[in-house]
Amino acid sequence: MISETAREILQKGYVCDNCLGRQFGQILSGMTNRERGHAIRTALALEYAVKPFPTEKSNFLGFNFRKVKPETKKEKEQCKICGGLFDSLGKWADEAVKKLRPLEYRTFLVSSSMSRILIRNEENLWEDIGIEYCEPMKSELNRELGKLVAEKTGKNPDEKSPDITIMLDLEKNLLSVNVNPLFIYGRYQKLVRGIPQTKWEMYKETVEDIIAKPFMRESEGKAHSMHAAGREDIDARCLDWRPFVLEIESPRKRILPLRKMEAEINRTKKVKVSELSYSDRKEVVTVKSLMPDKTYRVLASFGKPVTESELRKLKSISMVRQQTPTRVAHRRADMTRAKKVKSLSWRILPKNRAEFMIRGEAGLYIKELLSGDNGRTRPSFSSVLETPVRTEELDVVKIHLPAGSSRAK
Repeated sequence: MISETAREILQKGYVCDNCLGRQFGQILSGMTNRERGHAIRTALALEYAVKPFPTEKSNFLGFNFRKVKPETKKEKEQCKICGGLFDSLGKWADEAVKKLRPLEYRTFLVSSSMSRILIRNEENLWEDIGIEYCEPMKSELNRELGKLVAEKTGKNPDEKSPDITIMLDLEKNLLSVNVNPLFIYGRYQKLVRGIPQTKWEMYKETVEDIIAKPFMRESEGKAHSMHAAGREDIDARCLDWRPFVLEIESPRKRILPLRKMEAEINRTKKVKVSELSYSDRKEVVTVKSLMPDKTYRVLASFGKPVTESELRKLKSISMVRQQTPTRVAHRRADMTRAKKVKSLSWRILPKNRAEFMIRGEAGLYIKELLSGDNGRTRPSFSSVLETPVRTEELDVVKIHLPAGSSRAK
């Protein structure tokens, strides 16, 4: 079977060892396509020496049969399938190494885009011989170019989360290097009120900006974005550790002094971070999908004096229905959500105030739980106590990460 198929391939004209061996990639293991093709060609040459093949081209195997060895490069015709692509991989590898030299990275991935001519050549061959045992040219190209780059740089290929992607566009005959984002996992506390978590044109400073500042300087990145497990209100503090992943675009440097930057961020007294470590895009998805309960400390004021017995009525609130609050309706879909109040305690303070500790399901709007938001949240503290209840201060004091969640303690 191999002999007959190989003969059929080679009778079309000169085909290089890579392209010949690739057509049998799934049945002759333990060697490269080039080695496999050379072995098949040698076997056919020996067979030809005993019994000539019915062809007018005496050198269709690409051999000098008097010496039974491969022809020199000068003697070779251009491969009818790849057009000499695999003979030029060294040139592409050298160009990749040159472009990689100013960058700091540990892993890379080779990706390629085939030209229309190469696609047509391969498809025409497959129409004639079938694809049952073939490996696509693109797969071999990516692998073999990756091997050469690894040998020249000492870096490791990584298909899942590479620092660098080497892109070879054979239609444009162009090689480029794409610097993949740098991801840093951590947890933060927000110690002051009045700053949002992420970029907002109305605010000059954000939690994200404070954390990203040393990373941008050290990595020489172009831009940044923060992905966190939820967010606190602008006027609220977050006194527990909220998981986040910071994404740095196009960093020139990837090996950073994480402990030094952690200390620099913490000296701001506005934000504290901990557990800084390298991450990846997969953890971004994990962190953003976390939906933990949260416990809040709320300092509230009442429209009239309330008694302990009146406050005990609030224990009747367990499930509330909240229409999207008025204060966020401009940026959130208008819908009604059912959320649980899981625990509630309080202590009465002077001047018609009380301090509440409220544990709520993820997505529960605490300010509206107290005020009622003009009837958009039902029931509410205001509706149960029959007096306006206003949030004076709000703090996240505990983020209840589920067991087994991203780096949860």
